[in-house]
Amino acid sequence: MTDEDKRGCVEMFKVIHKSVEKIRERYLDEARRIAYVTPTSFLELLSAFKVVFKERTNHVQTAKMRLSKGLKALAEAGVEVAKL
Repeated sequence: MTDEDKRGCVEMFKVIHKSVEKIRERYLDEARRIAYVTPTSFLELLSAFKVVFKERTNHVQTAKMRLSKGLKALAEAGVEVAKL
């Protein structure tokens, strides 16, 4: 992840957290129920992102490895066909 990507993620999380605060206010007005937006909920958002990011990274790495092996096998097959 590049520094630009990291800065983008930080901005995205700020926007998400602020939008949840706005929705919480609307929820209070419409449903007359209190919902709390705390630093802990922000940290939970970060933790959830970390888990999803790790899973997706592993998925992409596995796909990359499979593709690399497949291309290598095709190259080897091409060499064998050329010998025939």
